[in-house]
Amino acid sequence: MVEAPKICVAGIGALGGTFAAMLAHSGANVSVVARGATLQAIRARGLELQGPAGTFCTPVAAAERAPDTRQDLLVLAVKAHQLATLVPLVKATVDAGTPVLPIVNGIPWWMTVDGPFESAHKTVDPGNVLTAAFPAAQVIGCVAYAFASMPLPAVVRSDRQPKLVLGRAVQQGGVDAGLAQIGNMLSTAGIAVELSTDIRQPIWTKLAFNLATNPLSVLCEATLEKMGTVEDSRAVISDVLAEVRAVGAACSLTGLPPTSALLDVIASAGPHETSMLQDFRAGRLLELDAMGEAVTRLAGAYGVPTPTINTLVRLTRFKAAQCR
Repeated sequence: MVEAPKICVAGIGALGGTFAAMLAHSGANVSVVARGATLQAIRARGLELQGPAGTFCTPVAAAERAPDTRQDLLVLAVKAHQLATLVPLVKATVDAGTPVLPIVNGIPWWMTVDGPFESAHKTVDPGNVLTAAFPAAQVIGCVAYAFASMPLPAVVRSDRQPKLVLGRAVQQGGVDAGLAQIGNMLSTAGIAVELSTDIRQPIWTKLAFNLATNPLSVLCEATLEKMGTVEDSRAVISDVLAEVRAVGAACSLTGLPPTSALLDVIASAGPHETSMLQDFRAGRLLELDAMGEAVTRLAGAYGVPTPTINTLVRLTRFKAAQCR
């Protein structure tokens, strides 16, 4: 009998809850790191997922710390600015063979250790906490596409099938057996998986999408569909995408899809609120460092003007501070 894979998901918000529920429902041995009302709700009634195929509730082992036994996969599913707080909570489960999969928006810390993105390192990993805790050779780069929300503690809603694009943080020239095995674990749970030989480009494409919509969604308090279909907001999105394209070219990433194609994706997203707007409404800290400040640092290092991005980030930070 084949033993079920051991997977720890640290951080049970909309994304982490969706993936943990799907993996547990598929038969994986899932443990989660949670706290507060979410932890208590999971212990009392399990983790509920409301998805396109229906609703189910599944039990998972939940605690404030990760198990002290080796896992087949450690998923980090918190905002980029919260990652450092996870390190002491998961270090017991990480050894030299543990694959670490961070599901974060913006520029991930491992992309900034050296090379063209190095000038953003202090923004996304102050104090080198993440670099020291999670060696790049064990990190699986990830891009998540999920229309998820968490209306109640331990209750997650996923409007569409979630998708993950995966690739090694340390490029190996192809898709290795270990990466393929992780992809199989996730796809068995009903998660769409795409394996990439250079994950940096998909990360940059998702960053362009997020930076063009998330801060603007907070300022306008509008859905993706609304921003993608109204002429004035479309013009601002186009300006942001042009600036992201220029910064990416300076960093040797030139594969960003055409602006028209990205606008079409935004317009077709339906009445979905971005994760940043959801955080703003809940009074949570926004992901402006990894998503915005990191890009402006890169722009400054390469002498690329980003007036629209600068303005959006500053106004969004101002609005969030006034409403907190």
